[in-house]
Amino acid sequence: MNLVRTIPALLLGASLVALSPQLCTASTVQKIPNLAQASTNLPLIKSAGLSPDMNVPWSKPVRILDPFEGEFFGVFDRNYLGGYLYRNGSKQVISLWTPSSVRLLVTVNYGQAESSFYTAGYLYPRPDYLRFVTTQKVDKLLVKVREKVFQLDGSTGTFVVNQELATALKNAPDENLDIRLVLEGGQTVDSEIGKGTVKAWRSIY
Repeated sequence: MNLVRTIPALLLGASLVALSPQLCTASTVQKIPNLAQASTNLPLIKSAGLSPDMNVPWSKPVRILDPFEGEFFGVFDRNYLGGYLYRNGSKQVISLWTPSSVRLLVTVNYGQAESSFYTAGYLYPRPDYLRFVTTQKVDKLLVKVREKVFQLDGSTGTFVVNQELATALKNAPDENLDIRLVLEGGQTVDSEIGKGTVKAWRSIY
């Protein structure tokens, strides 16, 4: 399979079907950059799926070999909001940036209970943590690069990267970058992309 010149047809089909019709134009399809020489040294990830407890190299270019979508390059990013990851109500924003799309997963952690146990005539409190993770649907993604704001509409948390956005991401300044997620129902979540991921974009776009 020629990874240098074309994005696998299956990947394109899966991405474009799920996205807003207004965004699915010929100009939105990106070619994979010339990473052929470095691809053998990149970490290999065997799924493009996003999950709360996934274990991948963060903020680094990786080669993804997905059983449903084929092989392509990408960068995973993660940001915690609201303090410690397992704190009640804390959020986690996970994203996967590829030459053709951005995928987002927002999770919220709930649940903390305390029980007691009795021994040697004393009643001792014992904290028991019950973790419940829920996901929230992302309807819109706003990306601010310097003073320009890109607004992307998507479906199932997937957003098309057009040529203008790809160029802006490739040339983004070496610093954290602000993003805003509009969730189903209108709630907004402001997050950041770390500068490590911003640097890795230069290898992807």
